[in-house]
Amino acid sequence: MQKSNIIDSFYQLGQALLNIPQEIKDKAQITNPWFTQTFIQLSANNWSEALSKDKIEEWLKNETCEMRDQTLGIIMAGNIPLVGLLDLLAGLAKGLKVSIKLSSNDEILMKFAIEKLIECSPELGNRINTEGKLNGIQYLIATGSNNSARYFEYYFKNVPAVIRKNRTSIAVLSGNEDGETLKRLADDIYTYFGLGCRNVSHLILPRGFEFRPLYEAYDIYMDHVNHHKYYNNYMYHKSILLMNLDKHYDNGFMLFQEKQEPHAPIATLNYHYYDHIDEVHSYLEQHKEQWQCVASDIPELSQAVALGQTQKPGLTDYADNINLLNFLA
Repeated sequence: MQKSNIIDSFYQLGQALLNIPQEIKDKAQITNPWFTQTFIQLSANNWSEALSKDKIEEWLKNETCEMRDQTLGIIMAGNIPLVGLLDLLAGLAKGLKVSIKLSSNDEILMKFAIEKLIECSPELGNRINTEGKLNGIQYLIATGSNNSARYFEYYFKNVPAVIRKNRTSIAVLSGNEDGETLKRLADDIYTYFGLGCRNVSHLILPRGFEFRPLYEAYDIYMDHVNHHKYYNNYMYHKSILLMNLDKHYDNGFMLFQEKQEPHAPIATLNYHYYDHIDEVHSYLEQHKEQWQCVASDIPELSQAVALGQTQKPGLTDYADNINLLNFLA
């Protein structure tokens, strides 16, 4: 199969994702209530943008895309819509057969995407297996919890593998952000209800930071409290904080607590203060195995993505910073 055909098939998939039938979106939301219509469409739009022809060509500019008689096994996550799509595309771009264990939480949308890909290229379809059987694979990409990662590492110990664990993201503020910038930060926190590894769950704030502008910026996501699953999480963690008399801020749908821990449960956000940027660098280095990306507009943080961009990854924004095309070479 020629490289140009693969590029064209990926591009056509991106166009198809702009028009997911309503019945598919409804079924996906019924299967997984965290997948609201808004967030399904947002993910589809982001993927369509990422799969523009020029971006695919740039991504694969050094690849031959020659077919190989080897199989990549993929154990997909299902925390946000279409989260496993890049793993599939990378495997196909490297000419591998792909055997997928779909997540029950994202089975509907991923099957739709795979069906559209097969319509675009039956030849690629012949290289995709969704029965979930991972025997005889030569590579593995597995995404799960810290506990499941230990199982994957043991069971697939003889297979070259990328095994992803629990990660979250961190935002670092200077204190000079205006209201519009803080609204972009709200997107990093609240998109997909905060369930993605690229969602910010910890803020590093300059000492003396005033919380009121944050509250005002976050009002655009106030409707989260009307989602029953999110609301249950919010009330559960609020009850614990009140019973334990733990100091916290509450904006009516999110709980803020001063803690050093990068990870925070759904409907909560951790934060801590810094006096000098060196403290930020030290914290990020100390917790580098726990964060997926850092969001900030501070120039000294060269590794950071701009505020508001964490949930708009491109084809080269690999999870855990592991280049899949290089790994699968």
